[in-house]
Amino acid sequence: MNVVRFMLIGSALGLSAASGMARAGNGVHPRTPVVWEPEPACMTVVDRTVDAKLEFTYTIPYEDLRPESSTDEVDDSRRHQFIGFCAGHSPQQPLPVWLSAADVMQAEAKGTIKLADLKPEDIFETNAMWKDCFIRITADDARRLITFAEAGKPVVWDTTGLAAGAYIISGYTWEPVFNIWTQRPGVVKVIDDPDPTKSGPALAITNMDEIKYSDEVLTMVGCVDAMDGSTITGYWALTSDDTPNVLEWMPFAADTPVSGDSFALDFSPPPESVGQEIAMKAEIIDPMDRRYTAHMGALASILEGSGGESGDCADSSMNFITPPECESGSGGSGGSGGSGGSGSSGGVTPTGSSGGGGEATGATTTPMEGDGGCGGCVVGGGGSSWLLWTPCLLWLRRRRA
Repeated sequence: MNVVRFMLIGSALGLSAASGMARAGNGVHPRTPVVWEPEPACMTVVDRTVDAKLEFTYTIPYEDLRPESSTDEVDDSRRHQFIGFCAGHSPQQPLPVWLSAADVMQAEAKGTIKLADLKPEDIFETNAMWKDCFIRITADDARRLITFAEAGKPVVWDTTGLAAGAYIISGYTWEPVFNIWTQRPGVVKVIDDPDPTKSGPALAITNMDEIKYSDEVLTMVGCVDAMDGSTITGYWALTSDDTPNVLEWMPFAADTPVSGDSFALDFSPPPESVGQEIAMKAEIIDPMDRRYTAHMGALASILEGSGGESGDCADSSMNFITPPECESGSGGSGGSGGSGGSGSSGGVTPTGSSGGGGEATGATTTPMEGDGGCGGCVVGGGGSSWLLWTPCLLWLRRRRA
């Protein structure tokens, strides 16, 4: 339960209903995320001299079809789509939830939103930052039903014509007006020449669910593909409820030389970070001054006190976030274990270890039965409404009581 509590408090308190959204009749219906299992490799290289197509897989926690009796959902509601991005983003700065004005107009016809109430930045096609940085892997008119049969089919991304470079993939749950995102762990690097000097650097951070005491070191880890002589710098930023989208990045472990296909950057929490949730990212720069930035997929929590103190677990029941070592059956400190890999063929080469968790912006719990559960809480996915969080938060509160 610790992962769910951590992501709920970080996301539920940081998100609000998007501008112009009306309360839809199915607003309390939990949106069904894409589940990235088996977990992808941290680094996947698509060498177009061999094969320009990347084939990847996903699954779903349960089937979710639009009921015929629904009157306020668009006809193709409750579908999954896959989008590529030329850059990552902080969980504190969520993605827009609309791809196009045409999508908004579908929902407007159902009376759940008005296009005139949205700002240009609320829609990908008119967002100054993202309009040239997103690629439809799945076409809008080919969105997939949320069924096990559809999820059993691989997704094929033809990268022909795409600029060489590093890309992030996200799953998109189309269910207006509260569409959500579930980021795929790791990074995809598209190249046209295996010579490392012919392509820019790429990296991904694999840390998730990081909860540390003030005297502990948080080690940011991940995978990298870059030419010799490249360096990595870590950055952290305080988050604020008053200005959630404004981040002042401060460096740590500056100009750390790249060695091999992985990296580790040690972060010793400064006093101002104690008792706070912080955003984290890493930037790599190669000798040709080419750069790429990866963001940690969830905020990290820095707790007051010492990781070596005794008696902390006795008092942890009073906290909303339980320290990892106090969880029943926990094996130790925050962070997740395990490794990932993908079985792509042709010119697609997965490398590195995903380290568990990856950079996903969303997590999920399947419907819980016989436990008074929240009935399928959907966690994460920037742009979700408070309507999705209320039953989960109430359920967690009952559990604490």
